Amino acid sequence: MGRRQSIDRDSVLEAAERVVARDGALALTLDAVATEAGVSKGGVQYCYNTKDALIEAMVDRVMKSYDDSVKRYLAAHSGEPSARVLAHVEATRAEDVASGARSSALLASLVRAPDYQRAIKKGYREIFDGVDAGSNADSGVNSSARDRALIAMLAAEGAFLLRGLGLHDIGEQEWERVFAAIRKLVTEAPAPTE
Repeated sequence: MGRRQSIDRDSVLEAAERVVARDGALALTLDAVATEAGVSKGGVQYCYNTKDALIEAMVDRVMKSYDDSVKRYLAAHSGEPSARVLAHVEATRAEDVASGARSSALLASLVRAPDYQRAIKKGYREIFDGVDAGSNADSGVNSSARDRALIAMLAAEGAFLLRGLGLHDIGEQEWERVFAAIRKLVTEAPAPTE
């Protein structure tokens, strides 16, 4: 009797991410993932019982990567004004094209499913609540700074989705220039008006 083949959950997730990046979220099926991973459909189901479980694991992986990036930034910049906003901007900037494409395609497909839509909304609510928490009256940050932080968050998300969904080709130099402008919006106070 031969040794039973071990199927690595991470390898299956990586195969699922390749399917989404190459063919789009609608092409994500257990059969497509099995073919990409070089295992049987039953092997994929052994790791992730259903397509929903696979998608949930993919979303969890994306969110963990984002959370880790934010935590690293906050650890290095704790106590700085607008650190929470800048942590989001930096985590978004650091996404490479392939990761952004996978994340954007996943978000675009999931937004149609009520359960996933609630989870996505909750995640964004936490991100945008961070803008308000980091710029409340007690922190000494005025409404103009809060408005600039909100615009920076929306600009970062817009750039991320446009590039990730392939709606606007943004090369690396332009990407860095866009995010430098976004950071500047948050960190530089506007000139006083007369």
